[in-house]
Amino acid sequence: MIGQGSEPDTRQDGPAQRNRRVIHATCAVHPGSRGFCNLVMTKEDGDIVLNPHITGACVLILDEAEARAMRDVLSEWLG
Repeated sequence: MIGQGSEPDTRQDGPAQRNRRVIHATCAVHPGSRGFCNLVMTKEDGDIVLNPHITGACVLILDEAEARAMRDVLSEWLG
């Protein structure tokens, strides 16, 4: 999936909104236009939860160390 941007979830107010983001991405498996796939990112009890397609069919959970490793790799790749 290739990210197309990030925006806060505007359907919620307060602290819950700060712990949820939607990244517009592209799914390489399911056909569709670029940016059609919503990757929901939430922070739950210190874990980062990635839920592509908002279906719960395949959910990735990263603990703090794994999330920092992902951040470091993305920072390296993106400069």
